[in-house]
Amino acid sequence: MKIFFDENFSPYLARGFSEFQNGRKIEDVDVHHVAEYFGRGADDNVWIPRIAQMHGVVITQDLNIHRTRYLFQLCLEYKLGVFFFKPPKKKSYKYWEWIEQVLKRWTLIKDYSRDTNKPFSYLITPDSVKPQSLN
Repeated sequence: MKIFFDENFSPYLARGFSEFQNGRKIEDVDVHHVAEYFGRGADDNVWIPRIAQMHGVVITQDLNIHRTRYLFQLCLEYKLGVFFFKPPKKKSYKYWEWIEQVLKRWTLIKDYSRDTNKPFSYLITPDSVKPQSLN
């Protein structure tokens, strides 16, 4: 299974989770950053189908993917799994808070990625994880 962080997340965060996951090779989870895998500034319409073809999932803060009809249709067409992280309304997370939030949800992200039929979408807020309709 491949899990990708998009460019809204730091490549260092992705590398850190990759290193943590390397300690659990038995789980067969590879963690990557979109920019390091596809090149910095790669268009969404390039990496979305390619990640989906690898049966990967994406972790993003870009709620516009869900709102932009064309990108939304790409996710549906290619059967991509997406986790949308939404920070609190009045402030964004600082770097260490992002790490804490992803770490807090890491097992759930891996479980849902493995056990949920694609396409899927989950909205992750500070207090909950909710499936989002892709219909």
